[in-house]
Amino acid sequence: MSCKIKMTPYLLALYLALLGCSSTPSVSAEAPGAVSEVTNIEPEADAILKQMSDYLAGIQKFEMTGHSSIESVLDSGQKIMLDLSNKIALQRPNKLFSSRIGENIDQRFFYDGKSFTLYNAQDKVYASIAAPDTVSKTLDFVLAQFNLTAPGIDLLHKNSHERLSNELLSGFYVGKSLIDGVECHHLAFRNTEVDWQIWIQTGDKPLPKKYIITSRWITSSPQYSTTMNWNLTPDFSENIFNFVAPKDVKKVDSINALPQP
Repeated sequence: MSCKIKMTPYLLALYLALLGCSSTPSVSAEAPGAVSEVTNIEPEADAILKQMSDYLAGIQKFEMTGHSSIESVLDSGQKIMLDLSNKIALQRPNKLFSSRIGENIDQRFFYDGKSFTLYNAQDKVYASIAAPDTVSKTLDFVLAQFNLTAPGIDLLHKNSHERLSNELLSGFYVGKSLIDGVECHHLAFRNTEVDWQIWIQTGDKPLPKKYIITSRWITSSPQYSTTMNWNLTPDFSENIFNFVAPKDVKKVDSINALPQP
């Protein structure tokens, strides 16, 4: 039995995210029908989120691998979970590699400090554009250029706390739990578009270990979830950031021209 998945703009945005880890999408306006709510952020939850942000900002080089799941909704209303394996290599200030491999998708992203390239391995096509001179500027540029909402991108910015806190309505400390055997602080937040939860490692290395986003305004409230494993002393070569096109791969003029999953 074959079922066509309804690719809503929200789910398409998730597919196009550079990270397999997730974060709350940026919100510029309230969702249709949204009711104004009073902002209520517990100081403890905000402090832990800020601690994580400051720690990530100070890491000059890292590798992150993870597993993500995107919940999609069929025309019938039935939910289908799509799985992805993710990898990110980052070297500040201006090097980034990311890959996402899973059902109906095999994509690699390369940023070498001068250009940003998206390689669609399944379709054997790629596109490159000139890019700004830092990771943060390039991420903002790519998202604006292609009108994307990308969960997880905020974690790569040096001001991730400010970005994650944008237009929050509420946030609180849930408790402590274990993620892959690691003790974590469990935090829950809400903004105008989504509810999101994050699990942050306790101790002197407050790394995000798990993330879940739940849509508030899309029918059936689809979720995006990811788990993350961090290597803070990676030995990757800088060649990982440079795209070299295989012989049988075609270049297209625009990233927008690439086939989408």
